[in-house]
Amino acid sequence: MDSATVSAGAARAGHMDHFDLIVIGSGPAGRRAAIQAAKLGNDVLVVENRLRVGGVSVHTGTIPSKTLRETVLNLSGWRERGFYGLAYRVKKDIEGKDLGARLRMTLDHEIDVLEHQFARNNVKTIAGRARFVDPHTVAVSLPDGEMRYTADKFVIAVGTAPYRPAHIPFNGTSVFDSDDIAIDPNSAGVVLQNPFQ
Repeated sequence: MDSATVSAGAARAGHMDHFDLIVIGSGPAGRRAAIQAAKLGNDVLVVENRLRVGGVSVHTGTIPSKTLRETVLNLSGWRERGFYGLAYRVKKDIEGKDLGARLRMTLDHEIDVLEHQFARNNVKTIAGRARFVDPHTVAVSLPDGEMRYTADKFVIAVGTAPYRPAHIPFNGTSVFDSDDIAIDPNSAGVVLQNPFQ
């Protein structure tokens, strides 16, 4: 996370930081709730279970899937074929490394924008997994321990995961869901042939 990250030392020493609002999840809903609350003068903490903010939307959902789609359309020349003709292509074979490079660049940019928005609005962030201890306290699990924070109000905006029907043999080798590919496009061994060669 960035400079707006809360201090772990004080929370571990037995002092619990108190916030007006704690938002669990930093995807679109969590981000908007946190920033709006901060703009209204509230002291806000966002807890994200990944190392960087963005939630499912940025890390495995909407942005990665659309980035992969747009990258394929761009590199295959699909959109330009009407102007340049069916033989037009930017790249003959589109490989996982092509997709991965564009995906990393796009995700890094989106995360930087989100971190800047949080910092600009004095929204504090922490990377960890939150669980409720009581109606006004969350414990945040970290690799080296646990911290506790209290708040008057909470927003739970934890995102989602792809549907995986039991009858489809997802195995990470030949059958993938969108999270498998978005996490590591190279792992899929993807080679997409341009149909307009």
